[in-house]
Amino acid sequence: MAIVNDCWDAASHDAISKYASRLLWRFIQHNARESTAEDIITNLTRLTKRDIRLLADIRFLLSDDVKKLLNDTAPKIVSRLSKASITEKITERSRIQGRIDWPKTYGIRAAAGGDESLYVYSKRAQMFDLPENRLFLFVIKQIYNSARRISTDDFSSLTWYSETSEGDKWINRITLIAAKTARFLRNPYIAGIGQLHELSEKIIEQTKHARASYYRELAEVAERLSYCQDNPAVFLHETLKGNILEPLNKDTLYEIAVLFKIIENAMKCGWIETHAGLIGSSTRTVCTLKRTDCTLRVFYQKLPEVFASNSKYGILMSEYGLSDKLRRPDIILSLEKDDSTIYFIIEVKRSARRSYLVDGAYKLLGYLKDFEGIRTESINLKGFLVGWKGIQPIKYDENKEVQLFTWESLDEGLGELLSMIN
Repeated sequence: MAIVNDCWDAASHDAISKYASRLLWRFIQHNARESTAEDIITNLTRLTKRDIRLLADIRFLLSDDVKKLLNDTAPKIVSRLSKASITEKITERSRIQGRIDWPKTYGIRAAAGGDESLYVYSKRAQMFDLPENRLFLFVIKQIYNSARRISTDDFSSLTWYSETSEGDKWINRITLIAAKTARFLRNPYIAGIGQLHELSEKIIEQTKHARASYYRELAEVAERLSYCQDNPAVFLHETLKGNILEPLNKDTLYEIAVLFKIIENAMKCGWIETHAGLIGSSTRTVCTLKRTDCTLRVFYQKLPEVFASNSKYGILMSEYGLSDKLRRPDIILSLEKDDSTIYFIIEVKRSARRSYLVDGAYKLLGYLKDFEGIRTESINLKGFLVGWKGIQPIKYDENKEVQLFTWESLDEGLGELLSMIN
């Protein structure tokens, strides 16, 4: 369903997604020794591993590789299955369909008490149970199982795939893929092929050396399937051309983009990253940066300890049995120098509508009131509201308690804030 009065058009959405995704991947590479790409994306974006794998499966099914396999390569393989000729020894009564093997016939008759109706004969047969055919069956079954699961379950919430490049709904294409692979699996020759229990490099390499070129094409698809299954996050990074945050809720995407813009601006102003944490992990901070004798800590969806113990509204809610959980601002910055600290509460509002921005400003003022108990001679508390558009650009003023910025004006505000601290 289309979002009414959405402040982002398709170009804006794409630009923000690419910006945040580029920085996310740099973050992943920076932390590669500590966690897998999948773990980092899961923690950072709050997508589940199931979501990441599901998205990877959908991208694989809708890829040109699978399209060519089902429309061109697979029909060739089915009509010209590799086979090996073998000689079978068959024992039957009175029904002979090959050359009689008399020595074995006499032996089987003697063992059966002189039954002269028994014959053993030789018959040439075609065997389709070869490595390249096993790989073909495995790949087709994997595609069928994924397509059937996706097309039959309720994935209506996956609005980021409303249509394919051909203009058809993506779910319709996957339903068609399920039907096509089901037909291949009903082929009687396929029934005689042995089962592969896992995809291995060995059988892919064997298939690459098959005579027919279409088996080599199959091996390439099998490699992509293996890559998709083993490294879904990296597979997505490549297939989405780095735009790995494409499926995120737009509000969450904007929060992450603002988060990365803060970190990027700090580095441009000469701050050096000394610690990188992960959202969703036990570490409170996403990032810690230093410049001379100053420290900048960045919190995302988490509270510094001093906030947790000084929530005026939290005490009130708990007293009346309404909630024991504290409301958490989107982003908090902690600027520390010597014995003094300034906390900046940052409320992110992906909107250009005046009424929504006003709501965001009041929410920010509510946070400042809620946590005003942390203020002392050495601790100060301020706030930023970051909207999308619709806010008059005003330069950063260190004397103001609350300031409002947009995506475009935030760079200048952060630059002035982060540059003046020495």
